[in-house]
Formats: sequence, C-alpha cells, structure tokens
Amino acid sequence: MKKVWAFLCVVGFTGFWAYGLAILAALFGEKIFSPMELVISLAGAALGLYARYRLKRHTPSMHGRRAAARVRMEREYLESARG
Repeated sequence: MKKVWAFLCVVGFTGFWAYGLAILAALFGEKIFSPMELVISLAGAALGLYARYRLKRHTPSMHGRRAAARVRMEREYLESARG
C-alpha cells in the first residue's frame, strides 16, 4: 500500500508544480491561463498532501532495537571523533 500512496504523492505534486508554474508564467507573461489549470493545480496539491500524510502514517517510526542501535552507533562515532 505504501507504493500506491508514494505513486499518488508523486502524481499529485507533479500536477501541482506543472500547472502551478504554468499559471505563474501566465501571470508574468502575455498568455491567459484557464480556470481548469487552477483546478488541476489545486487538486494536485490536495492529492499530494493527502497521499503524503497517508504515506507517513503507513511508514513505521524507529523504535526498539533499531533506535537503540542508532543511539549506540552515534555515541561510538562521537567518541571516535573526539579522539
């Protein structure tokens, strides 16, 4: 399920940036943008943010042995760096 949310996140933010930049270029250029570009840009932002939220929710946080191993590794690195 994480791959689906990651794919939707990429698709949503791609639509947002592509049409958002087209709107921005139209504002400073001579081309007039259509309202459909604005709708696609906002829908892409909404889809990208929602998919990102769902992706973060499905991704486990560090806990247990992995977190303890990381703390130990960082402590050993700092001790070796001090010399």
